[in-house]
Parts: sequence; structure tokens; C-alpha cells
Amino acid sequence: MPPRTALGALALAATVLLGACTSQEDGATGTTQQGQPLYGVADRVLDLRDDSRPTDPTRDSAGSDATAGRELPTHLFWPADGDGPFPVVVFSHGFGATPEAYRDLLESWAAAGFVVAAPTFPLTSQGSALVEAGVLDQPADVSFVLTRVLALAGSDDDLAGRIDAAHVAVAGHSAGAITTLGVLDTCCHDPRVTAAVVLAGSLEGLDATAATPGVPTLFVHGTADDVLPLAGGLAAYAAAPAAKAFVELPGGTHSAPFDDASDPYSAAVRAVSTDFLRWTLTGDATALADLRTDAARPGVTELADDQLTR
Repeated sequence: MPPRTALGALALAATVLLGACTSQEDGATGTTQQGQPLYGVADRVLDLRDDSRPTDPTRDSAGSDATAGRELPTHLFWPADGDGPFPVVVFSHGFGATPEAYRDLLESWAAAGFVVAAPTFPLTSQGSALVEAGVLDQPADVSFVLTRVLALAGSDDDLAGRIDAAHVAVAGHSAGAITTLGVLDTCCHDPRVTAAVVLAGSLEGLDATAATPGVPTLFVHGTADDVLPLAGGLAAYAAAPAAKAFVELPGGTHSAPFDDASDPYSAAVRAVSTDFLRWTLTGDATALADLRTDAARPGVTELADDQLTR
């Protein structure tokens, strides 16, 4: 049997994770252990559709069974209280997953003061045709979703006047991390993006030509990842041209640290990613020190490389 591609391994490793999709409007504001604001979280789904591009499950074949448009329902999480404006994070899910699988992570970002938009991709989400090549169409999906979310700032939406369009991050896990790296690549570069978070990612399928000068990027990867192994994450890190840091999860696997709140690494992932977003998107002067502390928890996190400076 020929060896599987990394994306093929993603297909076989896709985990079925469904949960109840509820919205909470908790208006109470607290603080984190670092004294940062902690907001209540509201959420809803935006019914987005890109009519300018097709959905083609056989994009690499001679024939085509493409259908018009791309359905991109987008789960939106945002601070239910506070005036903002709040920076934006567009999150891309893994192969065979949905945004709901990452609810704990995405809600933690919203509670920290970010508007989080998480699209469901038409060919790589749970219940779809699960087309590996569909990942390569997703960076353009991210840019489309970002445009539509930023437009809410000037509408009669609940988020009118509460979105900070000048500070935008892209983030993703697994195939979604590949998508995120695509947004930073010359193939699909979106100049509106000012930071990135790559969770268990690699350059699989990309031309590995990062747009320069690049943006600050945080990489987080489990050392026991057998779907997209650590070496691929380190290669992607080496190719990143801007300020960056690589956090290893000693013994961490491919999915559980990011989509299972009971996993022993989950809290650390939430902490380091939130610290990084605070540092890059809000200018919080204390966040970089918090990141370095949270990324050096014996047996849980190891700051394998740190090129973040200010």
C-alpha cells in the first residue's frame, strides 16, 4: 500500500464531535488571573455565501461537477458586554470537524475581548464530501468571511462600531492551520491580517513561499502528533519570515489539546494563544511576559523557540 499523504491521514483521523449550539448573553464582566477583562460571550451563526466562486469536489480532475457558489455558515463569538472596539480572529476548523468542536477555545478568545469568526467549509467539514484538495480553496474563504465580518462594523448589527478592523488575526487547527498558513502565503496573501496562530499545522499542499515581511505568528504543536508530525510544524515555523514563537506540548497529540476541554494540555493552549492575541492585537505590554510564562510549564508546555520581540 502506498504511504498516505498527510491530508489523507487527516481524513482517516477526523473525529466526530457534535455539541449543542446555544447562545449565552452573560453580561457580567470579570477579570483573569492577570487582571485582564473577562467578558460574557454571545454567539450566533451568520449565513454567508460566496457567489463569486464555485464549490468543486473534483477540482483536480479533468471533468468537473462544480456547483455555483460556496456556502460558508460562520459561527460568530463576541464579547456580550463592553464597548470595544474588539479585534477580529478568523478561525479555520480541522478536516472532518466543525467550529462547534472548538467551542471552548473560541469562547475563551471572545471572553478575552476578541470577535471570533469560524466558518464551516463546504468540502472539509463534518458531513461534507471530505475532499482533501478542498483545503486549498479555503484561504480565499477566510478572506471572504473576514470581509463580511468587518462589514458588520458599519451596519445596524449588534457589532456596529465594536469591531477593530485594523487588528486582525487568522488561526486554525490541522487542515485549518494549513489554511491559515495559506492566508500568509504568496498564493493567497491577505494584507489585512496582522497576526496568526497555527495549531498542529504544516505546509502540506502549499508552495511554502511566505509573503514578506510577514506577520507575528504563534505555532503550537504536540510532540506525539501522529497525523501531522512535529517535524512538519517545525518546517513551517522555519519558513515563517516574521516574529514568531514555537510552543511544544510534550506528549500532546494531534487533536485533543485543541478540541477537548478535558485534555491536560487544553488550558495551556487557551492561555498561550490568548496571551499571543493580546500581545499582537491589543498592544498589551504585559502579554508577552504572560506568554513566556504560560509557554514554560514543566511537562505541559515548552517554549522551543522564541523570536518575539518588541
